[in-house]
Amino acid sequence: MTYLPGACPDRDAARLRAVRYFADICSGRAPMSEKQGLIDKVRELEAKSDEELSSLGILREDIVDHVFRDAHFV
Repeated sequence: MTYLPGACPDRDAARLRAVRYFADICSGRAPMSEKQGLIDKVRELEAKSDEELSSLGILREDIVDHVFRDAHFV
């Protein structure tokens, strides 16, 4: 099977989210206290049930994007 760039948008989107996440966490652009606060928020949302997340308008797979929406440097 040949992989063609752009042929699998879901995999590309997931890869981009992971790259953004690690770039944001490892970036020296934000103070450690800010990074820790964002990580804590991700953990807080991950601990919620799918029903609780739904009431907040967040899908489980979008938690990282939701929390880091203002911090993406990519």
